[in-house]
Amino acid sequence: MIRNSLLALFAASTLAGTASAQFCSDNTYKLWLVTASGTPLPTAFDPVVQETTFLAANENVYLAFDPLLPSGTYYVHVTDNPLNGQDEVLSTNDPMDRFVSVTNTAGVITLSLPFTNNNTPAVFGLGLNGVGQSIRLAPFSAPTFSVCRFKAFFGDNWDLSGGPTNPYLLAGGLHPQTNQCSIRSYEGFMIGDGNGSDVTGIVFVDTDRDGVRDPGEAGFANQEVRLVTSTTSVAAITDANGAYAFANVAAGNYTVELTVPSTHLATTTISNSIEVCACADVVVGNFGVAEQMLPCNARTIGYWRNQHGLLRVQQFGILPTLPALHLVNTCGYYVAPGSLNSFKNYLRCANAWNMAYMLSAQLLAMHCNVMAGFVHPNCVIQDPCLGQMTVASLMQQAVASLIAHPYTPPCNSHRQAQTLLKNALDRANNNLIWQ
Repeated sequence: MIRNSLLALFAASTLAGTASAQFCSDNTYKLWLVTASGTPLPTAFDPVVQETTFLAANENVYLAFDPLLPSGTYYVHVTDNPLNGQDEVLSTNDPMDRFVSVTNTAGVITLSLPFTNNNTPAVFGLGLNGVGQSIRLAPFSAPTFSVCRFKAFFGDNWDLSGGPTNPYLLAGGLHPQTNQCSIRSYEGFMIGDGNGSDVTGIVFVDTDRDGVRDPGEAGFANQEVRLVTSTTSVAAITDANGAYAFANVAAGNYTVELTVPSTHLATTTISNSIEVCACADVVVGNFGVAEQMLPCNARTIGYWRNQHGLLRVQQFGILPTLPALHLVNTCGYYVAPGSLNSFKNYLRCANAWNMAYMLSAQLLAMHCNVMAGFVHPNCVIQDPCLGQMTVASLMQQAVASLIAHPYTPPCNSHRQAQTLLKNALDRANNNLIWQ
């Protein structure tokens, strides 16, 4: 970053003649700082720099051109607002994106970037009071010499021989090519209060999967978001409203990244690059996620004991997995069918004399549904007796009950609890209670 004394300002351009140059004035065409919608930023007198300055709540500052400005190509950049006779360029965008083509049609300003090499160049907003276009000034870095105080420039007489970090590359006076007065305008602005930057944002459930947070779409609680640099990574967890915050973030370049849970898929980008000036808070674009369309289409006990079901039992290698279920028979003995014929007979003979046997049969059918991909373990049921839970949780409860109580004939004290589990599995196998 090049820092020059104020004397360098007068050496930055070759004027056609001192006598003529003294009649050329800066700020003939006022520079306006506006929001993205074209509303002028408020102003106030800043006693530190002894001038009236624009006040911005965040880095979303746009430069709007005077409706009387002649069409042409202008150079736009940001410096600090110099204190102690020093100045520095703070613009961090591609220098080729600082050349802005202005077309003025009866006071309506249209902008383009004639020399851009970027696929995603600077963003245009609405012009002054919503008419025409403005150009976003960010990204820029934090000032070294004047905390949170900046100055925006545009002009048509530039000297790049000192490079794009020369803060005095825009010259006033006579333009060496046109022999007319150069156009040069500038205005100071201040961002925030200089007390550091909080980085905040929202993660929401994108019900209609359109990538936009619509009214009624809720925030997504308990989700991890990370603030990342090349050497660090800090996590925050969203609150009940889906909001997250990183407090007092130092100036620098960061990536904000969403960790998408396995039960959901992203409907927006999951990574946003931001630049923090440590002057005002930075609001990150919303992260949207939607629930995955999980397969929840079960088959019943009858299916799994018929020819089609038995073929799938063989296809997916289900028989060797059965010992983990702790299945029981009428007498309460643990069994694990080892052949398709014994598998079929086990389901055909299932009865409720020993409720643990009937629970085993319904558990076996659901296990086959999961193994064959008909039902995802994260599918959610809403059972009238047991309430809301995942299939995985229901199956875990069933296995635990069979381990603890393999024989539950009539009048057994554990029979009722097993009946509730059996009924829930039966309803799920019949696709009656999916959430």
